[in-house]
This record gives sequence, C-alpha cells and structure tokens, in this order.
Amino acid sequence: MKLHYLKNFIQHYLTDTFIDVLHSPFVFDLYQNTIKKQNNNLKFKAIENCRTILLKNDELVSYYDLGAGSNLLSTETKKVVKDLAKAHLKPARIAQIIHQIVLKYKYKNIIELGTSLGITASYIASAIKENYPFEEINFTTIEGIQDVRKVALKQFEVLALSNYVNSLEGNFNEKLDDVLKNYKNLDVFFVDGNHTFEATMDYFNKALPKAHNDSVFIFDDIYWSPGMTNAWEEIKQNNNVYQTVDLFFIGLVFF
Repeated sequence: MKLHYLKNFIQHYLTDTFIDVLHSPFVFDLYQNTIKKQNNNLKFKAIENCRTILLKNDELVSYYDLGAGSNLLSTETKKVVKDLAKAHLKPARIAQIIHQIVLKYKYKNIIELGTSLGITASYIASAIKENYPFEEINFTTIEGIQDVRKVALKQFEVLALSNYVNSLEGNFNEKLDDVLKNYKNLDVFFVDGNHTFEATMDYFNKALPKAHNDSVFIFDDIYWSPGMTNAWEEIKQNNNVYQTVDLFFIGLVFF
C-alpha cells in the first residue's frame, strides 16, 4: 500500500468528525439519508450478483492506462477481467452511497468519467430509473478502453439499464468538452479516472460552469497520491464551493 495513502487513512481514522454531532442541518440530513448505512441490501442484489460474476470472470481483455493508474503507462497488454474487477471496482458501500445521493436529490443530468466495468454506473442508473423514465434523463459515462467498455455494456444489458446509460468510448481529455455541450446544467459530475492533479483540476474547471446550487461533484481516490490530495484541497477552497464532505474514498462537493 502506498505510504501517502496509508498515512492519510490513519490520520482520517483518528481525526474524522461525527457528522450527526457537529455538522450543519444539510450535512446531517445528507448523512442520515445517503451516507448512513441503509437497510436495503436486497435492492442491490442484482448489481452485486454482476459484481460476483465479474470477480470470477477469466476472460482476457486488451488493457492500457490512459492516466495515472499503473506503471503500464500507455502500453497495451492483456488483463483478466476478474483482476480488473478486484483492482478497480468501487466497494459496494461507496457505490451505494452514490446511488442514495442520486436517488434522494432526484438527479438526472449526470456525467461519469471512468466507467470501468460498469458497476458504479449501474448503481447510478438504477437510482435514476426509480425517479424518471429514460426519456427525461441525461446520464453519460465515458470509458477510455474499448474492451473494458464492452464488459460494462453487458452489465447494463443484464440489469435492464441500457436505456438509462449513454456509454461513450474515448479519452476524457478529448471527450469531455463535447459531452458538456449536451448539458444545460449538471446535477452530478463523478470523476473516477486519470488521478493526477492537473487532470482533476482541468475536469473540475471545465464542468464548474454547468454546476448549480443543488449540484454535487464527486471525486474518487482523493488520497490516492499527493497530487490527488492537493487537487482535493484546492477544490475545497474554490469560491463557488459551499460545502464539502470527506469520506476518504470519495469527496463530495456541494455548491
């Protein structure tokens, strides 16, 4: 485990704040209805079944890193799906928090950078589906690796969520500008890829003009590296930011 990550994990564990004791009514409500563990595990059984299957999937796929995720840089290699699942799938607890946020605030205009194998996107899409017919929503998820996106598309099909997800293949740096043009405003912006300071700040600044008072931006792996932590600290200081919630694995930004 990386020293930076481990150091911050220990510090976070020792110094975290009890939300229900010290924070604002807004954060208390957020905690009670989205962050606090919900008693609805059966609701997520189908998605978690997909996760289980992925964790046993021996299929080989072409893989290369477009960001800061490994030492492979841009060299194409072969990866076993179950190894990708083990390394990259968001834990169920975190994915369910994101689901509950989308569900509670009835978000429907969403961009995700980093589809991976499609599990978190499925949690998001299933929340949207509870509130809206697919004709009324705009959820775009971008994945840079063709074979990985194909695996994600299978998950959406199995879960009957294909109509709720607009899946695109491509580099975030090349696709994001065009995708943002399709949004008058942005309810949720979820950044789960290219974990560098420069890229994270670039994505934040590009999406910021689409934010409104009820938007939430979600950043994954905010303690993955010193660069990511520096980006998180800079985002928190932005004049447009009203409230942030640090859950260690993800950071929530409200406006």
